[in-house]
Amino acid sequence: MNREGAPGKSPEEMYIQQKVRVLLMLRKMGSNLTASEEEFLRTYAGVVNSQLSQLPQHSIDQALS
Repeated sequence: MNREGAPGKSPEEMYIQQKVRVLLMLRKMGSNLTASEEEFLRTYAGVVNSQLSQLPQHSIDQALS
């Protein structure tokens, strides 16, 4: 991942986006998330998903779906 990229995004926004992606992938792979991780997803997943839906799909993203 490119930590220097994403113009206009603060380090906190980048952290939230990356954490949501990791938690969603873990859940998709069958891992049990903690209550605090589930709460984090409830709080931020909608925001991150709306941002991600605006990005073009790449072959690796489609393979994960």
